[in-house]
This record gives sequence, C-alpha cells and structure tokens, in this order.
Amino acid sequence: MPLNLKFVENFVNDYKEIMQDMTLLRYDRYKILIKLKEHIDISLNEYEIFQSTIESITKNIEDPATSYEKLKEYHRRAEKSIEDFFLKEDNVVDVHDLFRITRDAITKKVLFLVEEELKKEGFGPPPVDYIWIGLGSEGRDEQTIMTDQDNLIVFEDGKNVNVSDELRKKAIKSDIKDSTDDMVSYYFREFSSRAVERLHQVGFEKCKGNVMPTNPKWFGSISSWKKKINNTVTNDYKEFELLDIIILTDARLLKGGKRLFDELMEHFFGFLSNNKHIMREFTKTAVMMPTALTFFGNFKTEKEGEFKGKFNIKLTGWAPLILSVRMLALANNIYETNTLNRIKILRDAGIIKKDMYKDLVDAYLTFVKIRLLNQISIRNSGNGESIINTNYIDPNMLSPDEKEKVRRSMRTVEALQKYIQDLLLFGQSL
Repeated sequence: MPLNLKFVENFVNDYKEIMQDMTLLRYDRYKILIKLKEHIDISLNEYEIFQSTIESITKNIEDPATSYEKLKEYHRRAEKSIEDFFLKEDNVVDVHDLFRITRDAITKKVLFLVEEELKKEGFGPPPVDYIWIGLGSEGRDEQTIMTDQDNLIVFEDGKNVNVSDELRKKAIKSDIKDSTDDMVSYYFREFSSRAVERLHQVGFEKCKGNVMPTNPKWFGSISSWKKKINNTVTNDYKEFELLDIIILTDARLLKGGKRLFDELMEHFFGFLSNNKHIMREFTKTAVMMPTALTFFGNFKTEKEGEFKGKFNIKLTGWAPLILSVRMLALANNIYETNTLNRIKILRDAGIIKKDMYKDLVDAYLTFVKIRLLNQISIRNSGNGESIINTNYIDPNMLSPDEKEKVRRSMRTVEALQKYIQDLLLFGQSL
C-alpha cells in the first residue's frame, strides 16, 4: 500500500518477539531489516507511480491544446485514480488535497478557455480584473468524489475603464445601455453563463441550490457586492439571507488577484464583526441541528419514501459538525475555511481541549470516510444516482465497528453543540 504507514506498525507487531530476542546475530537482524526494506520499496514504488499519474493528468489539463472534451476525460481519470488511492490508503485528507490540485487546475483551464471563446466571438478580453471564488466544500478544500458547482464571481467596478470597441458593438446589438458599468456587467454575465455550462460539460454538476454566478445573488462588481452584504441588515429588501451569509464564510480564491479577494473578505468579516445579532443567529442554527441519534443511541431513519430505513449522514452528522466548528471559529475571529484547520487553531488557542480536538478530528474523518465509501459504492453500481442520494446510509449495511464510530462521532457533535451553547449563549434555551 503506497505510503500507508500501518504496514510498518503491522510489521513491528509480527516481528516483535524476534526483534526483542537479545541473542539475535547481526545476520538475523539484517534479514529482518531487509524484509522491512522490501515492504518500503514496494510502497514507495506504488506511490511514485500514482504521483506520476496525477502529475501527468495535471500537465495534460494545463496543455495549451487541451479542449473541453479532453478536460472531461482528464477529470474522470483523476477521479478514478484518487478513488483507487483512497481505497488503498484509507486517508481522507489526501482525497481533499488531490481533488483541490486537479479540480482547481480544471476550473482555471475552463475559465481560460471561456475567455478565449469570447475573444473569438467578438467580446474581446475581460474589460476589468475579476475573481472566481469557490464556496461550500470547494471553498473549504474538502471535496469528495462527487462534486457540484458552488461559485461566485466578483469584478472590478467599471469606472475609468476604456471598454473595447468590439465589446461596445456587441453590447449595443443586445440593447445594452452605453455606459461602462453596463458594458462590463454585460461581458461578465455572458462569461458566467458560459463558464457554468462549460464546467458542467467537464464534470462539475450544477448546484441544486443555484449557488452559481448565473444567479444574480452570486454575481456582481466589488461595489455591488459590498452593498449586497450591507443590505442584509440595512434594507427591507434582503438579497442575502442568513444561509447565504453562512455560505460566504467558506470562500476560497480560485482564480484572479488576491487584492480584490482580500477587499471583499475584509468588508464581509467587518460586516459580521459589526452585526453581532447575525453571529447569534449563526450560533442558534449550529446548536439546533439534530444528529441521527435517538436518546438510546439508535439511528433515526426515514419512515417512508425513497430513503425509508436510511439516515442522511450529511445533514445529521457531517453538516452539524461543519457548522458548529465554523461558528466557534468565527466567534473567536478565526477566518480559516478548512474544517480540520479550524479545529487545530481552536485547540492551539485554548478554546477547545485536546480531548475534544481529537474527538472532533475523529468525527470529521469518520463522516467523510463513510460518505466516500457510499459514493464509491453507488457510483460503481452504475445506477447513476444523484449526489443527494449518496448521503443516505442504511445502518444495516454498516459493520458493528462502523456503527460504533458513527455513534461516537454524533455524540461528539452533540457535545460540541452543548459546549457552544454554554460558552456563547450562556446556556440559554433556544
């Protein structure tokens, strides 16, 4: 198994008695080490083959001649390679990291190709700088095998910009007002529409919740974004709801300049800091999300319908954990987006104890591992079920050890929720 350190532990256990034999001669000790070396050599060789495959896929993605069809093929190859690696390694964080590397490269290539498409069709290059931001699991760097689009776009204001003649002609033909801001918005609406379709074409499912820049909510200039955020509390018309604010806390820059990204996020987190009642609503949402555990430790499953006898491990395990950790981090001015990193920072800051840190990490890894195995099982069955379906787990299909790990993980979530309620809401009933 490539880089799976368990084989070293197993080897030591197998040879423990012999290794403790003080009468072993140098040649006997040498033979034991040679056997260990053989295991290590095999493991390193397997890893080097895998790493070469991933690097080859990434290089192909970035090749100037790569088309959308090729990107779709490379995406599938990457998913299959990472799936096989996970089944051998049993390592969740590697899955996240590998998908970030490959899918970030695919996303950047798609956006580049869309820019080239628009140039060829007479729209010209992007009239101002823009940033493409990942949200959800993409933003937290926590992607799994099945993925969908969760993105937003921000672009510079159109002031003091010379719109190209080619874009102006295109816009006028489409009855767009002859103003710089309108011309810039016109370009990026067309860009966003094509980008969403092209990402779908190469294997990124469209977001069921419509968190995509084709939705005006997730589209706009930097000044319009600031107004949108501010209007959450200052205007009767609220384009952004509480859930949208929560989604935005997981933003990660995928393409574009860091300066524009930092400007957006500094404004956003300043807004949160100045509106404590929103933070309180976050907290209520976090501590009220139920797990799938009954009082007696059984699993609460669906009583009827398509998922009868199953529970949604995402909504009743993983999501309450993610939201609770996020809330505790935000309440302590921690703006890291990755859940495991958030947990580490909370531990290092003394906000949670070492025992809780370990339990939270174990819970996170358990939930994601079960989800990954379920995704692989459903995907390889050829039923073509949706991403939503892969979150439903039949407890009868879990081994006794898996059941106990899931129970323990859900109890950890409930303990964290109780801790947050006592710490941030002073034990008040909600």
